Amino acid sequence: MKIIAETCCGEEFCEVDAELISYTGEIELPRDVTVAFVEQEPLSPSDITVADALLGIKSSQSATKNPNSVFQIVRNYNQVCNAAEFDDNAFDKASAAMDKGGGAGWDVFTKMDEIATRLRLDDLKDQSLSKLSGGERKRVALGAALVQTPDVLLLDEPTNHLDLNAIRLLSDIITAEKKMTVLCITHDRSFLNEVCDRIIELDDGQIYGYDGNYGDFLEGKDARLRNDAAVMSSMKKKLSRELAWMRKQPSGRQSKSKARQEAFYKLEKMAAPKKKDLKLTLTNDDRRLGANILSMENVSLKFGEKVVLDDFTYDFNAGDTIGIVGANGVGKSTFLSMITGRQQPDSGTITPGETVSFGIYDQMGIKFDDDDQRVLEFVRQRVLARDGTTLAEAPSEANKLLEQFQFSKERWNERIRMLSGGERRRLQLLSVLTQRPNFLILDEPTNDVDLDTLSALEEYLAEFKGVLVIVSHDRYFVDKVTEHLFVFEGDGIVKDYLGSLTDYAETTIEVKT
Repeated sequence: MKIIAETCCGEEFCEVDAELISYTGEIELPRDVTVAFVEQEPLSPSDITVADALLGIKSSQSATKNPNSVFQIVRNYNQVCNAAEFDDNAFDKASAAMDKGGGAGWDVFTKMDEIATRLRLDDLKDQSLSKLSGGERKRVALGAALVQTPDVLLLDEPTNHLDLNAIRLLSDIITAEKKMTVLCITHDRSFLNEVCDRIIELDDGQIYGYDGNYGDFLEGKDARLRNDAAVMSSMKKKLSRELAWMRKQPSGRQSKSKARQEAFYKLEKMAAPKKKDLKLTLTNDDRRLGANILSMENVSLKFGEKVVLDDFTYDFNAGDTIGIVGANGVGKSTFLSMITGRQQPDSGTITPGETVSFGIYDQMGIKFDDDDQRVLEFVRQRVLARDGTTLAEAPSEANKLLEQFQFSKERWNERIRMLSGGERRRLQLLSVLTQRPNFLILDEPTNDVDLDTLSALEEYLAEFKGVLVIVSHDRYFVDKVTEHLFVFEGDGIVKDYLGSLTDYAETTIEVKT
C-alpha cells in the first residue's frame, strides 16, 4: 500500500524540543516491523564512501561499532574485494561470514547492487560523500533506506534536490515495491499523482483520508468542503429558530425544557465561527520594465574542464517565462548567478537594462544573522517599504504583511530558529516579492513550500508582467507558470525548448531509461 500524507509544512518531521511535543494515546510498533526514514535534506558531506553510506554507515568512527551486523559484514567483504592486493585468507573469511544466517550477507549485497544500479549510483560507489552534489547525496540517502528493505518507508520531501530523471527512478522503485508501505510528506504534485493510492490531509487538527491520487484528493476535498458548508448552513438555520425560542419572555424560562436548552448551547458552540483560516495573498505590483531588459551575447564559461556555457546568446523580453532544467550539477544555478552579475563570464557580454530590478529567491534560503531574532523584528528590519525605508517606522504594514503570508499573531514573536522549513520559506518569499521586482529569479521555489503557498505563488506569477526565470524539477509547477524551457544538456549546450516540462520529460527520460 502506498500512502502519501501531505501537511502544511511537513512539521511532523521537524526537529523540535521534546518538551514542546504533547500527545495522548499510544503509538505501537511491532518488533518484527522495520522502519526507515529519509530526511528532506541530503546526507551531509563526509569522508565515508557511497558504498558505506548505502549500508547505513554514518561515519568512519561508527563503521566498526557493530562488527557482527550483516551490514558491517558486507562492508568488510567489499573492502577485501577492493583491496589493492588480493588476500586469499581474508577473502575466505569474508565469504564465510557472508554465508552465515542463511546467506543474509549475500541478500544485502545483492540488494545494495540492485538499488545502486536503479538509482544510478554504480559509478559512485568508491567516491566519498564530500565529492558529491546535493542531488547525488539525496539519492544515496534514499538508496540507504531502500537497502534495508523496510516494511515502512518514511519520506520527508523526497524529490527535493533531485533532477527529473532521479524523480522518475524513485517513482518507479516505489511503485514496484508492492510489500512496502510508504508514508511520504511531499508537495510535488506530479509525484503525488504517480505514486500514491491514498492521501491523508491534516487540517485544523483534524485528519481526512482520500482514496486515490492527487486528482482524486482535489475532488474529494472539494466535495467535503461543499458538504461542510451545507451542514453549517443547516445548523445556522436551526440555531436561528432555537435562538428565537430561547428569547421568549423570561417568565416562561422555568418551563422550558432543560434538554432543549442544553441542545441549544451545544448547537451554538458547534455553529460558532472557527478560527480564521489564513490564506496567502500576494499583491502583484511590479515595477515598469524599459525596452532594453537583459541581453546575453556569445557568453561562455568554464570551470576547469567543465563547460557551463558555450557561446550562448539570448535577449530577454517582457513577459518571458522560462524554466531552466537539466541534470544536477550541470550549471543551472551558475547561469542564474551570471544573469544577476554575481558570476562573470569568461567571454561574451551580459548587459542589463537600466530599469531592471532583480528579485532573487535562492534555494539555499535566507541567511539569518541571528537565529534568535524574532519574526516581527526581522520583517521590520529587513523588508523595505515602497519608499525604500525599513518597516521599523511602519509597524502596521509589517503586521499586515505577516498576516498575508500566513503568519498567525502567535508566531510573530517566535524566534526564527523555531520556525519550520515551510515558515522560513514563506519569510523568504515575503522578503523577495515585497521589493516589487520586475525580473524575478526563482531557484527551486517549491522546496519546503506548502500547497496553499504554491497556489498563491502560481496566481501571482500568472499576473506577473516582468521576466520570470525558474530553476525547478517540479513538473506541475513549471508547466503552470512557464511557456518555454532552457534545457542544459551538458558541455555548455543550452536548448531552447518550446513546450511544457511534462512533454520534455516524457520524450527525453523514456529514451534515457
